[in-house]
Amino acid sequence: MQSLRTVLNAALVAVATIGGAIVALLSRLWDSSGDTVIFLAQWWSRVICGLSGVKVEVQGNPQLLERGRPYVFMANHLSTVDIWALFIALPVPVRFIAKKQLAAIPLFGWAMWAGRFIFIDRHNATSARRTIDHAAQRIREGTSVLLFPEGTRSRDGQLQPFKKGGFHLAIDAGAPIVPVALKGTRELMPRGALRLKPGRVTVIIGDPISTEGLDAEHRNELLDKVRGQIAAMLA
Repeated sequence: MQSLRTVLNAALVAVATIGGAIVALLSRLWDSSGDTVIFLAQWWSRVICGLSGVKVEVQGNPQLLERGRPYVFMANHLSTVDIWALFIALPVPVRFIAKKQLAAIPLFGWAMWAGRFIFIDRHNATSARRTIDHAAQRIREGTSVLLFPEGTRSRDGQLQPFKKGGFHLAIDAGAPIVPVALKGTRELMPRGALRLKPGRVTVIIGDPISTEGLDAEHRNELLDKVRGQIAAMLA
C-alpha cells in the first residue's frame, strides 16, 4: 500500500509540474508581467509539499517587510526543496536569480522565462555584469529578487563562502537585503537524490539589512554581516 501511495504521489507531482509549466508558458499571452507564473509557482510548491508530507514552518519577523517595497532575499542552499519552501514561506512575490543553464530545461526553464526570472551566465564576466545591471533596474522598478549567495547547493550541509555578485546588486539597487536561513531541506532530499521524503522544513526570515549610503567599498563588510546573520540563524 505504501509503495502504491508513493507511485501515485509521484504521478500527481509530475502532472502538477507539467501542467503548471504549460499554463505558465501560455500565461505570457495575457500577462507579460510574469505575476501569474509566480502565483502558479506558489501553488505548485504547496501541491508538491502537501503530497509529499512536507510541512513548512516560518519563523522570524516577516511582518517587518514593508508592502510594496522591493528586497533582495539571500538564503543558504541545501536542496531542491529550498525552492518550494521559499515560494511557500516568503511573504512577497520574488523572482529567482538563476544560472543561465536552467533556462534551457524544457517546460521548467520556459516557465521561468515566462515568469521573468533573471538568468545569469557565471562563466562570462561581461554578460554577468550586464545581468546585474539589468536586475538592479528591475529591483528599482519594484521587483523583489532572491538568490543563493553560495552559488550552488552545499555538499556537506555546512554554510559555504559567499560570492560577491549579489552584494554588488543590492548596493547598486539601493535595496535592503533580507537574510533567510533554511533548515531541514537537505535531510528530506539530499543533493543527487530523486525521492522527496516527508518531514518538516524551517524557514527563518531575518530582519532587513539596509544598503542605504553604501558603495563598492562596503561590499565585503556587507557580505560578512549577511553571512554572519544567516550563520547565527542556522546555529
